[in-house]
Amino acid sequence: MKSPKIIIACSLFSLTLIGNVHGQGGPRAEEYVRLAVEFNKNLDRDSAVENYEKAAVEFQRLGNVEQFVNAINQIGIILTRQDKYEKARAHLDKALSTGLPSLGADHLFVATTYISLGVVSSAENKFDESLAYHDKALKIRISKLGRNHAEVATSYGNIGNVHFRKKDYGQAIKAHSAAMQIREKVFGKYSPEIVESYRGLGNAYREQKNYKKSLSYFEKALENKLKQLGPGHKELARYYKNIGEVYLLAGDKVKADEFARKAEAVEK
Repeated sequence: MKSPKIIIACSLFSLTLIGNVHGQGGPRAEEYVRLAVEFNKNLDRDSAVENYEKAAVEFQRLGNVEQFVNAINQIGIILTRQDKYEKARAHLDKALSTGLPSLGADHLFVATTYISLGVVSSAENKFDESLAYHDKALKIRISKLGRNHAEVATSYGNIGNVHFRKKDYGQAIKAHSAAMQIREKVFGKYSPEIVESYRGLGNAYREQKNYKKSLSYFEKALENKLKQLGPGHKELARYYKNIGEVYLLAGDKVKADEFARKAEAVEK
């Protein structure tokens, strides 16, 4: 992959922060945020970044450090989704250097910055660095939100995904299990949120060649999706494929072909 060009709006970072932490939003800044959210929703990422940059300038002028950090975080997240990792890291480093002294080391927006840096580091195959960022975010979230919270479960899921990419499948299972237990308490066994935990566990057990456990989690994921979407939905194809792949690895070609046909049928 070619390194993305680094094009950072320097004027965004040259202003001096004034006023208190929370400050005022201001109608202009709020309008820029509204536009950014709308552009991002419609997948116009460049326009979303442009409007978050304008919002950040306004928040900085007004002395609203909290919303300034939030806007810069959002830019970093969008740039990461565009695979512009160097640009994303530059913005996130700015958010962190502003947020830590102004908001404090236990602020949830600081946790967001750590998570985003963790995602960038993982994408760059810097797995230990990624885990360190995600661990910091997890500690903040537990401290501020308690252990049984959806965002804490998300952090455990993030950690599980990084361990999976690092090929440390035992730790991936541990993290995804923690996420699953929280999601079950918060959302219930048949929630959309818990499916990602099932898939994470299914993938990790598959790589450990524990095909029986892998199948059990992929089957739970499929059962949930069938309840949510009903039979025949195209999204079910990925779950049929997951199960079919595990059967194939386990040496059961008959079952593998059966689920491959099911995937093909819903994709039509």
